[in-house]
Amino acid sequence: MTSDNNEDKAARPGGARYARHSSLGLIGAAGQLKLAESTVLVLGCGSIGSAQAMLLARAGVGRLILADRDYVQLYNLPTQILYDDYDVKARAPKPEAAARRLRAINPGITIEPVCADITSANIAELAARADLIVDGTDNFETRFLINDAAVKAGKPWVYGGVLGTDGMVLAVRPGQGPCLRCLFDLPPAEGRLPTCDAFGVLNAAAVWVSCLQVAEAIKILIGAPQTGHKLHILDIWGGTVSPVETERKPDCECCGRRIFKFLEPA
Repeated sequence: MTSDNNEDKAARPGGARYARHSSLGLIGAAGQLKLAESTVLVLGCGSIGSAQAMLLARAGVGRLILADRDYVQLYNLPTQILYDDYDVKARAPKPEAAARRLRAINPGITIEPVCADITSANIAELAARADLIVDGTDNFETRFLINDAAVKAGKPWVYGGVLGTDGMVLAVRPGQGPCLRCLFDLPPAEGRLPTCDAFGVLNAAAVWVSCLQVAEAIKILIGAPQTGHKLHILDIWGGTVSPVETERKPDCECCGRRIFKFLEPA
């Protein structure tokens, strides 16, 4: 038996690479196979998106689509864990730099970089290619766009946001629980919310939000039993997680009345 054959077997869902996940009762060999057969769309490859992508790749999700319009800059390095000085000097687009690193981390999966802004013109096509979407964006306008596209297509997605040392996470399962607009009817007016550029972000807070998002994503992908619909409010500096039970609004404009105004051309 050749060493290549040994490496191929090790990388299979039941192989040595994923042994710790496969032996975890919550996932098992069947769950690991479901991950290998799944496609996840990571929208945004910044502080939380780069950590999401790394964890999903290491977990053995079979195909990752990474979308972002930005390139790697020096101030990204403390919080965006997939990048290094080489990427800064090369002015590398984030999806391409992330894909290069992830292929080295796990050559047994497929990585597709998409260097583009996320708009109403391309969000539906990107969502159609995935089983699940994880939010790595940094503004509510794009998140409402994701919410409209995911609810319209019936695709689950996991919202996550971080600012300073605080964060929030919500797993959205269209038709089963609340969507983002059940909780927040409209995006805050431009300039009303502080940004990471002005307010800062702790790298550990970004990774913590990403970890919870990936855990929620894995549960959905493997079909784990659902345990309510909670908005998780995180304070890493204080060391607390506060889950708040949420409910679907029957008259929600998006998931109730199915009006997808954020998908309309600008």
